[in-house]
Amino acid sequence: MPKIASSYQILVFLLVFCVFGTKTTAQETEKTSLVAYLETLEKQYNIRFSYVGKEVEGITLKPISQQDTPIENVLSYLRENTPFLYNRINERYITITFKENEDHLCGRIIDFESQLPLEGATIISENNTFKTVSNAEGFFYVPKPNKKTNFTVTYVGYAPIKKSTLDLAADCAALLLVPSVSELEPVMVQNIFTKGIDKNLDGSILLSTQHFGLLPGQVENDVLQIAQALPGVESVDETISNINIRGGTHDENLMLWDDIKMYQSGHFFGLISAFNPDLTKKVTLYKNGTNIRYGDGVSGVLDMRSKNTLSAKTEAGVGFNLINGNGFLELPISTKTSIQLAARKSINHLWESPVYKNYTKRIFQDSEITNVENSQNNIAINTEEDFSFYDVGTKLLWEVSEKDMLHINFLTIDNSLDFTETLETTSLSKTSKLEQRSLLGGISWDRSWNDKFETSALVYGTYYLLDAINKDIFTTQEQKQQNEVLETGVKLDAALKLSEKLKLQTGYQFSEIGIANTQDVNLPRFRDYEKDVLRTHVVFAGLNYLSGNQKTYLSAGLRGNYFVKFEGFRFEPRMNFHQKLGNGFAVEVLGEFKSQSTTQRIDFESDFLGLEKRRWVLADGQQTPVIQSKQASAGVVYNKRGLFINTEVFYKIVEDINIANQGFQNQFQFSKALGEYTVKGAEFVVNQKTKSLSLWASYIYSKNDYEFKSLMPSSFPNNLDIQHAANVAGSYSWHAFKLALGVNWHSGRPYTVPLKNAETSVEGGVTTIQYDLPNNERLPDYFRTDFSAEYLWKLSSSIDAKLNFALLNLLNTQNVLNVRYTLIADENNQALVNKVEEISLGITPNFSFQLFF
Repeated sequence: MPKIASSYQILVFLLVFCVFGTKTTAQETEKTSLVAYLETLEKQYNIRFSYVGKEVEGITLKPISQQDTPIENVLSYLRENTPFLYNRINERYITITFKENEDHLCGRIIDFESQLPLEGATIISENNTFKTVSNAEGFFYVPKPNKKTNFTVTYVGYAPIKKSTLDLAADCAALLLVPSVSELEPVMVQNIFTKGIDKNLDGSILLSTQHFGLLPGQVENDVLQIAQALPGVESVDETISNINIRGGTHDENLMLWDDIKMYQSGHFFGLISAFNPDLTKKVTLYKNGTNIRYGDGVSGVLDMRSKNTLSAKTEAGVGFNLINGNGFLELPISTKTSIQLAARKSINHLWESPVYKNYTKRIFQDSEITNVENSQNNIAINTEEDFSFYDVGTKLLWEVSEKDMLHINFLTIDNSLDFTETLETTSLSKTSKLEQRSLLGGISWDRSWNDKFETSALVYGTYYLLDAINKDIFTTQEQKQQNEVLETGVKLDAALKLSEKLKLQTGYQFSEIGIANTQDVNLPRFRDYEKDVLRTHVVFAGLNYLSGNQKTYLSAGLRGNYFVKFEGFRFEPRMNFHQKLGNGFAVEVLGEFKSQSTTQRIDFESDFLGLEKRRWVLADGQQTPVIQSKQASAGVVYNKRGLFINTEVFYKIVEDINIANQGFQNQFQFSKALGEYTVKGAEFVVNQKTKSLSLWASYIYSKNDYEFKSLMPSSFPNNLDIQHAANVAGSYSWHAFKLALGVNWHSGRPYTVPLKNAETSVEGGVTTIQYDLPNNERLPDYFRTDFSAEYLWKLSSSIDAKLNFALLNLLNTQNVLNVRYTLIADENNQALVNKVEEISLGITPNFSFQLFF
């Protein structure tokens, strides 16, 4: 018995020790960091905590030792022992916020599909009492006094939602945003180079200036300069007004502003884009596979759009750079109406900056103003230029109803130059003038009939005038020249969702284009006036298919053009196909037939003071036919873990081109002939990105040849045949600071030289230059390095400031952009051949400063 009693006592002692010992062990559990404890709980309960890392750092606590404690009890324990609120979004996700925000209402912006937080969403109250943005974890806070206040949540790429503060609480209610891109729309697959450049499934490139990063040489988000960073988009003479897409001329590009065609694209005769970055928010670039609703551009399409959503709060900005001053205003007139206004004006009348002087030297170097061809005159002439430009754009938005939106757009662009020559010997002065102006406006109505059917209608007008008077200082001769374009039209679009995977796109367009050209010389008396009018009816229809898993995208359609003057139809099939293969790989196939009825003609080098030598002309069906193009391309895309690679081969043929619009400066300058050109080549792009660094390189090879059967020789290199082009660049961001550096290189363009030892010939007393084979020589390689920097800081709760600095042609490389030959007379009045070289822009520093309110 004693032994049994003794054993019992030992057993009781052990049980008591275990109970109290366990409790003591729990009480003596060492503290751990909150972050480590949260990670343990995530593994134990298969949940996810969402929080801002910096907020929970340094906080410690004693974990609950019991492994089977319900999660709700654990959360209650955490609420009591940490300065945070723990709110369950769903069965898996739990948000963590400071208790000090209990005097605020809290919300969290979540992607509906991925259930991940969205940073940078804008939350604006209907009565403008508050405005905020979501943080890195999607949280936003609203002061509790804002009770029963309606607000709107907007985020790029997502459908806006309207909510009330009654839907919010102190424990952060989740607000789900649904992507605004429907399943049938081209979905962005990759940010390219820098933030704001995206590649779509239909092969197009989207440029979003509102959230743009930084590119080398950039002081403002000039969309036409940004476009030239893309492979296949070049400018052989560094100008905005001469953008060449896959070997095409500038006039072969369709440029639209809010769906209205533009006939002028540059300020300062092409060195600056005419489209104000403060007004132009989005640009879609097509190089091939163009959507069926676009016509009249056989090379490329640049569709520029202003902001298309109502402004809930007044926003404004002012700024300047060394070329112009600028400002913009977004003003809500009511809860359903707002207006946008943006303007720029050159500042050289106040101060001729070094940038202005560099630009002036560059653009005037081979013109009437510098008088290159008459350099043999020894008569002293004083010259003075008075140049200015401005642009003003405005847009009114009216939400007529929940289903109807009305837009009214207006844009005016103006370049003006007065060039005064004064003879020192007699003080005689004469002033020549050049003015380039564009006016356009439109009224559009968008209606969403239901969740499957949408329509839009646009009535527009666009006017362009190039007007010059050239007065000869040595004689009484005056030459007046005018190029005038007036286009009016209607565009109707409809989209019908046939199923979850299939969508019908259709529409009708009508346009009437009138183009007039005037040439008036007083001595000897000569006047020539031409005016043509062309009316065009267009119908189009196509189907867009996107598979349920979003791996297969196919768009195919047909565009029919009926030209009333020619009484004939021209049909243009379009197609693009994108197939994801898995593991980051995808293939693309694109094709299109296109046509255009407007082109630019170059008659003489001295036209319009030699500055804007091109004038618009209209197809007449005979000497100037409707230009037609065919293009096909295929490529492979790789996009995974921050690495983007795209390679593409293409073949393009453009038929019925007129030799007059190709800008020949050789034996074919005054010839009349119709022909074609063919471009074939390949593009390669690689881009590696991390959170703060983006590095990219691109290379393009192309072979571009003319074919004019009536000329001898009939085949020779195109004036725009740049066979090799490469770009290497990178951008780095650190907090509010950004840097970008890039190198551009391309092989020289072709040109024609005079015959060696037989440069001139005389026939009938007239001396002419004898040229060798056309385009048989090439300019030296082009090389330019650009740098830019940006700093953004917050001056106050309502004022931000941004400073940009750029160095164009950092190494001051002298690139020869063009070579031509002209006749001059020596001291014995003998004709000599003079070589005229056009040199690129030298090293040019520029900066801009902007304030945002």
